[in-house]
Amino acid sequence: MNEVIGDILPLAVAAGLSPIPLIAAVLIVMSVRPRLSGSAFAAGWIIGCGVVVLIGAFAAGLLSGAGAGSTPAIFGWLRIVLGVVLLFLAVRKAITTRGADAELPAWMSGLMSAGPVRSVGLGLLLSAANPKNALLGIAAGISIGAAGVAADVALTSGVVYVLVASVAVLAIVLAAALAPHRTAKVLTRLRDWLTQHNAAIMAVLLLVFGFVLIGKGIEGL
Repeated sequence: MNEVIGDILPLAVAAGLSPIPLIAAVLIVMSVRPRLSGSAFAAGWIIGCGVVVLIGAFAAGLLSGAGAGSTPAIFGWLRIVLGVVLLFLAVRKAITTRGADAELPAWMSGLMSAGPVRSVGLGLLLSAANPKNALLGIAAGISIGAAGVAADVALTSGVVYVLVASVAVLAIVLAAALAPHRTAKVLTRLRDWLTQHNAAIMAVLLLVFGFVLIGKGIEGL
């Protein structure tokens, strides 16, 4: 189990430090119903992270059943492909935002009035439908499925991924719920800082963990 968790932890950290979901969490906990909407967003995020890990593990199971003799090579090439996609996304992120003024995406403008339904949907979308975070979760699921561990170990590894990927979001939601007045200024500064450096943070994360996946893939060939 330690080897599996060691493989998925970097991917979970990358997903958990993705700036856009953190900015969204900050805006939602500053909404008219911060506790309810914040909890809904966190729930959607956790469910979405779990879904993409399951998809990756299920895909790994299908590949394992397709041909045991070529399975290690298949998983190695799959990790390499996912790593290359992350590198492509990192380069595209750096190029498309180069020289542009840092500002919030237009769709975030109404998040401070978001209700629970919209918040839970947004959490699901940012974790499961966002290509960058979805690829990280799927890669983690593939690592779990490819390890051929017992069901309880696989479940534990998946839970670890989801928890680590959700720590930052949960911290924002809990801080705003427990001490809203004390954390308001801190969260505002965090939002501004993440907005200012969003492109650089995301590009670096994708670049680093793209190479991590490629390295793991080459190791498995």
